[in-house]
Amino acid sequence: MDELSSWSGFLNGEQKALAEVFLNYHDDLFRYGLKLTGDQDLVKDCIQDLFLKLWKNREHLRIVQSVKPYLFKSLRNHIVDTLELQKTTLPLEDESLSYLQLSYSHEDFLINEQVTNDTRQQVITAINKLTPRQREAIYLRYFQDLEFETISQIMEMNVQSVRNTLQRAMQVMRDLMVLPGFLMLMCRPL
Repeated sequence: MDELSSWSGFLNGEQKALAEVFLNYHDDLFRYGLKLTGDQDLVKDCIQDLFLKLWKNREHLRIVQSVKPYLFKSLRNHIVDTLELQKTTLPLEDESLSYLQLSYSHEDFLINEQVTNDTRQQVITAINKLTPRQREAIYLRYFQDLEFETISQIMEMNVQSVRNTLQRAMQVMRDLMVLPGFLMLMCRPL
């Protein structure tokens, strides 16, 4: 089944379709959730809660054009709600996601034989100096390969704000003189 057929079947109450949606997106959701919180148990719980909530409310849900961005946005919102309920950190601020602490490690990058460990470490250090919102946008754009419009939906920003956020992040990396290393690691031109 393709993603939209699975989603449609899920909306019609087919448990097999729910299992397909869960299995198809669980790993991506888990990695994204870890980038947001760093707490494996919280992410696992939030993913399970999210799918339970989706199943209970399936009659009120609609067909979506793309399942992955819908699930990413839903998980992001669920994590924010869960953290606010737990009162573990400060409330969400407009400009920064104070408790969505994305961080990067060596495993996140497509390792290119030409790039030295020193370059990788400089890039990782530079990315971790970005604001949480900039790190999230970089993750969604370059690690999940999502389009600007999709990122804007997930992050609840307009498309131009996403572009500006990514541009500011790249400027910071340029200022830290690690942009060429980042681009080499990603093996993808801007």
